[in-house]
Amino acid sequence: MEPKLHFGCLLIAAAAVAAGQNKSAQLPEGKGRDAVKTICTPCHEIGSVIGVRRTRIGWERNVDDMVSRGAEGSDEDLQAVIDYLATNFGKINVNTAAAKDLQTSLGMTEREAQAIVAYRQQNGKIKDFEQLKQVPGTDLEKLLAKRPQIAFSL
Repeated sequence: MEPKLHFGCLLIAAAAVAAGQNKSAQLPEGKGRDAVKTICTPCHEIGSVIGVRRTRIGWERNVDDMVSRGAEGSDEDLQAVIDYLATNFGKINVNTAAAKDLQTSLGMTEREAQAIVAYRQQNGKIKDFEQLKQVPGTDLEKLLAKRPQIAFSL
């Protein structure tokens, strides 16, 4: 007599396979990657850690929250986690970022980054992506390519 597979067992098996694949999701090389694996993956699948982009402040708050829930690591390791996640899975707030940070995070030229800083100094905070597209001296294609990485917190 052959064993019968129940639909529920198939769902559980499929979920386990998906979780295993998600848990082994590849993280880009970089300083702090090992700290992320060591500190975050005992409780979280990699996909859930990197599934949402956050600003640096957002990553700091998230790590603080995880520490309050029991995550452990040295101050140096926790800072490495924040730096790694902000660099590889971060958002940048165009209303608070320095020109240098806009360059680094969004792949802008110095001139483009300075144009955003000058625009917000003259016109106030940028409300949304539509307003950002209107900033003179920026490359629309670059902005469109980096749109998921841009935040407008006022």
